[in-house]
Amino acid sequence: MIRIRALRGRLRRPATAFPAAALALALSCAGVLAAQPATAADSPTPPASTTAADSPPGLPSATAAALTTTPQHTAPDKELRSRVVDAARTQATAKKTATKTPYIIGGTETTISSAPWMVQLAYYDDTSGDGYFCGGTLVAPNKVLTAAHCVAGLDWTKNGAVLAGATGLYDDTSGTVTGVLHQWNHPRFNATTAQNDIAVLTLDRPLDQQWMRLAYLNDLGYVTPGAQATVYGWGLTSGTGTELSANLKKATLPIVDDATCDSAMKSVLGDDEFIEGSMFCAGTPASGADEGTTSPCNGDSGGPVIVGNKVIGIVSWGVAGCTAKGAYPVFTKVGSYAWAAQPRIDDTDLSYDGRADLLGRTPSGGLFQQDSKGTSLAQRAYQGNGWQTASWVLQADLDRDYYQDLIVRDATDGKLWRDYVDHATGEYTWKQISSVWGGYKSYAIPGDLTGDARPDLVAVDADGSVYLYPGKGNGEFYGKVKVVDKAWKNVRIFGHGDLTGDGRADLLVRNSSGVLYLYAGTQVEHTPWKPRVQARTGWNFTSYVANGDVTGDGIADVITRDSGGTLWLYPGTNKATTALFGTRIKLGTGYNQYNLLF
Repeated sequence: MIRIRALRGRLRRPATAFPAAALALALSCAGVLAAQPATAADSPTPPASTTAADSPPGLPSATAAALTTTPQHTAPDKELRSRVVDAARTQATAKKTATKTPYIIGGTETTISSAPWMVQLAYYDDTSGDGYFCGGTLVAPNKVLTAAHCVAGLDWTKNGAVLAGATGLYDDTSGTVTGVLHQWNHPRFNATTAQNDIAVLTLDRPLDQQWMRLAYLNDLGYVTPGAQATVYGWGLTSGTGTELSANLKKATLPIVDDATCDSAMKSVLGDDEFIEGSMFCAGTPASGADEGTTSPCNGDSGGPVIVGNKVIGIVSWGVAGCTAKGAYPVFTKVGSYAWAAQPRIDDTDLSYDGRADLLGRTPSGGLFQQDSKGTSLAQRAYQGNGWQTASWVLQADLDRDYYQDLIVRDATDGKLWRDYVDHATGEYTWKQISSVWGGYKSYAIPGDLTGDARPDLVAVDADGSVYLYPGKGNGEFYGKVKVVDKAWKNVRIFGHGDLTGDGRADLLVRNSSGVLYLYAGTQVEHTPWKPRVQARTGWNFTSYVANGDVTGDGIADVITRDSGGTLWLYPGTNKATTALFGTRIKLGTGYNQYNLLF
């Protein structure tokens, strides 16, 4: 599906350019495969757990450690799987025979090995008969970046499927089919103007394919006029065609300056439809026919525009037929939306709704969970006992599998442990984090600080030295990198996610006088932060919790507890100033009953 601009009159919501009958065979089965159990979204059940042989000495068994909100995915039965495979293969074979065309419109055929992060998005509603096809980019093991017009108003959880690892259209003999667990599109997506045309799908399982990183706000230099960008997709191979490409295609397009694009599209459409800042064009003016035109077309929607191994754009809209003389294809400028999309890529939380949740430990070792409702907390839920030896705990998804991990220091042995889901068994288990010393004074896992899309760890030593441990993406870390020499003595570090609106993870540092500093991330390993900005004074709280986006607006927040036991939410604003947080919100009282909040 690609957003199509009409050549005359007002702009229209795009209709699928692919006949439903041609898609029904493959998509109807794909839709069944993608369907989740009716209770999955509302009340997910935990996987069965057993005590791991290497459980930490002072912490509970894996059974007690498992959080009750972990979703359980049910694989389709063998008969259904066989039907899906046969249907997809039949459809793909038919299309390859009929439409072996080696170009997008003017591009070249390629293979999935050159673009392993490319995925196919297939949607079919057997009630309405509506069928759609889009491209997408794997941007984490279970996250797909695509266009909002491919997602908005559709139920992808019920009717959608994602195919990864396949060069051929619907070729699930070589690719992997997954379902969709959650969908998110920009809340201010405008179907008329195509502004804010960005979305993220959460898959129902992690994939092994390589993933691609988003360009951030500071990466807008990638969108430089004349720079060579590459677009990928399985879309139409002719402006007058009706068939998708049998195999993956790519085209190299030069980026066009905004003024030229704006003028050209206004001339072709008669309206001022190009929006600088949120869109960009690439390519050369279309010739009016397939010959002489290089452009994505219908079905390429949602696919990536790649420069410098980052996604700088998403295929968004174009003119009807894709070849109207003088027109350019138009793309979503990803860097302008990284602040909104990246939290959805990193949105692992305990209740799987995109809002960070709270855990509290009582002196007797009881663990309680309170889910975020945006600006309030749900009633607490008991999670088990035996947590009294945990001296600190952090929430972070170290292996990016959508299951929240707990990173724990056990006071009994002084070691760091990780409570996580073992995908080989589907069970929660403990494993020691052997690559990080357990004797530092303060720890934080802000997110990706090195630019490789994997969560990293920061630790402060007793002498004020600060070390960065780059994450491996599997629960362990590479060797430490000293990033501050004896200048952060007696500080508390915390933070998780983007606080400044550029898509990069940031760090908060509170000194012994209660002054709070913001260290905005750079994603450069040896110099991971910009010069500090003083954000607040008088931050003399008894607890600081930074698990990410509590309110669900895409901006990282912080929860604090004062000496009287009152819990406060400080909502982020994306402003790297003293206005870093908005007006604080009271979440409740009586929180001194917990001697550890995380």
